[in-house]
Amino acid sequence: MPDSNSEKNGGKPQADMSALRLAIDEIDAKILDLVNQRLLLAQQIGAAKKQGGIQIIDRGREKEIIERLRRSNNGPLDANGLQRIFEAIIAAGRSVQKTDRGPK
Repeated sequence: MPDSNSEKNGGKPQADMSALRLAIDEIDAKILDLVNQRLLLAQQIGAAKKQGGIQIIDRGREKEIIERLRRSNNGPLDANGLQRIFEAIIAAGRSVQKTDRGPK
């Protein structure tokens, strides 16, 4: 019995998968760049907080971010996955706010 995926893809599933993986690699590079841009902004916010004597952790703001993203999420990422991803990004932001170190 022939593989239905290879028939749909012109009999070249490996070539199609390679192209899809290349597209994922390109998106990963963009995500990394955007996360680093976000963390640079978080560093600036951390410096302003330090100067103003403001606490680094702002649970209200963190909750607001996740709720806003949940409302705008159209999937296929589910709400739990979204929350886990952005909790990690927010934690990284807190980390760079606590230190004066720059990107590696």
